[in-house]
Amino acid sequence: MDQSVKREDKKSKLKTKLNGAKEKEPVQTGCNPVSREVGPSPSAYPGLIKDLTSRKEKATTRGMSSDNDIMEDPLHPQIRERLHSLFDEIESQFTILYNENLELQKANATLHERLLNSSSEKPTDLADGNQNEHKGLAKPKTGSSQFSQKLKTTYRSGTSRLVSSFKTTATPICSVSQELTGHKDGILHVDSSRILPSTIASSSADQTAKLWDMSTGRCYETYRGHTGSVNCVRFHPTKQLVLTASGDCSVHLWPYGPPTYSSSMTSGDEDTHSDEDTLESPASLVRSPCHMSAVVACDWLMDGQHFVTASWDRTACLVDSATTQVVQTLSGHDQQLTHVSTHPSQKVIVTSSRDATFRVCDFRESTLHSVIVGQGHTHSVTSAIFTTDDKIISGSDDRCVKVWDLKNMRSALATMRLDSQVNRLSVNSKGIIAIPHDNRQIRLYDLDGIRVARLPRERTCHRRMVTCTAWAECKQSCKLITGAWDKLVLEWTINIPSLLK
Repeated sequence: MDQSVKREDKKSKLKTKLNGAKEKEPVQTGCNPVSREVGPSPSAYPGLIKDLTSRKEKATTRGMSSDNDIMEDPLHPQIRERLHSLFDEIESQFTILYNENLELQKANATLHERLLNSSSEKPTDLADGNQNEHKGLAKPKTGSSQFSQKLKTTYRSGTSRLVSSFKTTATPICSVSQELTGHKDGILHVDSSRILPSTIASSSADQTAKLWDMSTGRCYETYRGHTGSVNCVRFHPTKQLVLTASGDCSVHLWPYGPPTYSSSMTSGDEDTHSDEDTLESPASLVRSPCHMSAVVACDWLMDGQHFVTASWDRTACLVDSATTQVVQTLSGHDQQLTHVSTHPSQKVIVTSSRDATFRVCDFRESTLHSVIVGQGHTHSVTSAIFTTDDKIISGSDDRCVKVWDLKNMRSALATMRLDSQVNRLSVNSKGIIAIPHDNRQIRLYDLDGIRVARLPRERTCHRRMVTCTAWAECKQSCKLITGAWDKLVLEWTINIPSLLK
């Protein structure tokens, strides 16, 4: 366009030169005419006209050639066709990416709705000393701010299940071998005796603790010394003593013996036995009111001389069983304690709390007591226990179970991301973790975070949330004891080839 405009300007200038200056016509102003100068005529310059004519022809020829150059296509037809095909391919790829992005946005929104709908409050299972109801404190809800964490949890748990599915292991067989009934309220804790392998204990919110003979499936002793819910029961490692912690702010120590039954109990009454057929335990040897609030857990140290308690008053007490004196009070948690456990072979204690932490207290040196704080969870830590190879397993209401190295607590060795809140854990000598859930599930994992088995959830199993588990060590078979809020204690036979090696 610019070249054509310039050509028109040149033509107009040449035309002006050819015509020359026009004569000035007279202008009538009144009566006197005013004359204008008259320039020379074109015939006065014959050489100029010839020169201008030749220049005009050259300019016209040059303009036509430039227009032809513009109209000509500089690209080869094959190259142009190739470029068109490439641009079409790029456009199609962008269309595919755009559609995939829309699908991902829809899936993300659907997953967000499912996670928000599945989040629910967990009832507290430890009752206060003056109440024989559900636990008083409710578990916190998961807000929308935790959506990104839940999204990561969902994808990682799916990946772990995919990886574990490639392992070629024999199909595990887990079945209920016995159902123990007799409690009138929910089961809060179970334990198995090391001295009498066929004896287990259960504590309940009905303010009693019971001893069971697993060979017959009958309760042969009931302890009624507490005035509040019995939140924990522990067997002495070497003596026939039982330690119970209660919501009445006290800890009781009482003896037990081998299974004995009343004389009125006959072999034909095995299926109809009741509390009247069981023997009442003797008076407690020790009653230690070492806390100002409900005692939720207790455990024996490896020496058998001291035991440790955990309470809702945010402290744990190390008590001498012979003198009932408090040797040391452990503090540091910001909220109520939920559990306490000891190392099986060392003087090390771990306490769990609702402040989403667990604290490891080392008493191996009498002059220096070190404390390590575990901060790997985002919600209340329901329990933390030791393994035989210096590892710690922690479970939380954030639906995670983590395995830690006692020598390096900076990061977890393994993380199990689950679909429900976790209650009191247990681990056996083979390193198999029993995980009870609020949704009635019981899962078995190893220390590497690989799921070994999932116990069936049928009508003959637990019908309400499972609160606790305990392993009964037997040479012939592997037994697992579970307690739930449905007032039942179940004995499971676990048949896993890799577990029994």
